[in-house]
Amino acid sequence: MCEDNVEIKHSGLYQSTLLLLIIIGWGSLLRLTEYLFNRSLWLDELMLALNIINRSFYQLISPLDDAQGAPLGFLMLERLAVQVFGNSEYALRLFPLISGIISLFLFYLLAKRTIASKAVPIALGFFAISGPLIYYSSEVKQYSSDVAIAISLSFAATYYESCKLTPWRVAGFGLLGAASVWFSHPSVFILAGIGMTLTFPCLTGRQWARIGTLSIAYSLWVLSFAACYFISLRHLASHSILLDAWKSAFVPSPIISVSAIEWFIRTFFEIFRNPVGLELSGLAALTFVFGCISMLTNRREKFFILILPVLFTLIASGFHKYPFSSRLLLFITPALLLLIAEGTVQILSKIKGEASIIAVCLIGFLSLHPILYSTYHLLIPRVREEIKPVMTYTKEHLHEEDALYVFHGAIPAYQYYAPRFGLDRLRHVMGVDAPTNWANYEKDLDQLRGHRRVWLLFSHIRNLNVDEDKVFLYLLDKRGTQLDSFKSAGAAIYLYNFDGL
Repeated sequence: MCEDNVEIKHSGLYQSTLLLLIIIGWGSLLRLTEYLFNRSLWLDELMLALNIINRSFYQLISPLDDAQGAPLGFLMLERLAVQVFGNSEYALRLFPLISGIISLFLFYLLAKRTIASKAVPIALGFFAISGPLIYYSSEVKQYSSDVAIAISLSFAATYYESCKLTPWRVAGFGLLGAASVWFSHPSVFILAGIGMTLTFPCLTGRQWARIGTLSIAYSLWVLSFAACYFISLRHLASHSILLDAWKSAFVPSPIISVSAIEWFIRTFFEIFRNPVGLELSGLAALTFVFGCISMLTNRREKFFILILPVLFTLIASGFHKYPFSSRLLLFITPALLLLIAEGTVQILSKIKGEASIIAVCLIGFLSLHPILYSTYHLLIPRVREEIKPVMTYTKEHLHEEDALYVFHGAIPAYQYYAPRFGLDRLRHVMGVDAPTNWANYEKDLDQLRGHRRVWLLFSHIRNLNVDEDKVFLYLLDKRGTQLDSFKSAGAAIYLYNFDGL
């Protein structure tokens, strides 16, 4: 009988390990497929990529062009990738991809240390198929590495929470936190949550010696952040363009008002859609609340390690220092998914009989959209502004005497891709950004006098009362004849005969 039990136990352990490996493998495949598809860089990626490509390591310390902001360590790694592998999309997206795949393994380790064992595969499954986590693993932005660093710090905190603090451990803990602030802006919120969680029990238990030892690590964090703020962050903290662009993502003032309450309710449900990636936000919120109650009851310190960074991010948002919205919150997705998985297990354990079928169906509905969404994009990868097919078409139909007008939203794409397709040799006009003044657009077109054939390149077209490309086509149709056109997702090229211009 004992041998049978041991065999069953080993069989169950093998099956559990196999399931976890399958989930990690599937998550890695989804991220790798997105990367290998090699979609065109879109505007946000391009503006950061041009800073990385056109600057030296030293020049990256200065404020970036085009209102861009990224951690200095991230910029240095990106610049190193360009230095070694060239300035292709693959090189620029390599570090986000590595961060995305490593995050799967780190998340599994964190889940084992924080939530119920039955909840681990559920959490890992949600993490593996989360649309935003997959997408940002192949975008030239720091959000994927933000996630990896957030998980690493939270995992370290669960270890240092109960271990004996030797000098080597304290030094390692201090250096890990000190390094993280250079590679991830929101890591400061993770560290603040960790510091409060580890210190409070020591205060209540009068463990003054342990507080003194932890203070060594905290001092390294503070000194590193101070240096990082002086060198890099202070420029972003007061950047008027960024502050204006994200003004709707800051906690409203006054905080005790109808508008603020509406903002909190709307934002609470919205974060489960974006950045977590669960469309049934009401059900996700319900499981999240159950998870919070369970962990607060049974694993209080680990709960605070996960949830306090969210509180500190909200506080920073209240002071207009960090937007509480969408991709900038991707780093809290691991914590939210852990609590959702914990809540899922709690719901399933409390509902018995026929009602349990309903509970299982509800959980199935919660995971249905991300499963279908991620599988669909495994076959048909995401696109945003596919300008490479447009430039390929232009190159194939180009005449030597042709001219090119570059719509203002397409300028970064032109600067990055034109040399690759030989379009930089054409006489070209860079368009102005004047959506409320059509006369400025007409002045732009006047610069093309004397050219019989003119190509007009569009991408990142905005809908400001009217589509900007339609405004241009209206102006062009009054002046010339359209000879050709080619469209791709988020990009287009038009060829006009300007004999009458």
